Amino acid sequence: TMEALDTLAGAFHLDPRNPQAHYQRATIFMTLDRPEDALCELEKVRSAAPKEASVHFNMGKVHKRLGQPAKAMRCFLTALDLDPKDNNLIKAAMDRLDEPDVEEEVSVF
Repeated sequence: TMEALDTLAGAFHLDPRNPQAHYQRATIFMTLDRPEDALCELEKVRSAAPKEASVHFNMGKVHKRLGQPAKAMRCFLTALDLDPKDNNLIKAAMDRLDEPDVEEEVSVF
């Protein structure tokens, strides 16, 4: 995974605002159990693509891992508003907010 971060460094050199590169970096940070770094990357993606439900969903998963259930719920609700067709996945995540966090990676719908 550190090699993946090195590879992404090249993408950032070409286009530092590339939202896909930030999204991939968030995925790697979650794998490395660095949720604060993942959240920082996802916030950059959200700025570039504020109506992308998967970004809000994954931000919710990161907030859950950080022990911030209220923020996680807000992100899940935003994701649900933006993409109601994925409501089963989002509602399942909302139902698990009270459960102990398991290591979840950033995912795509």
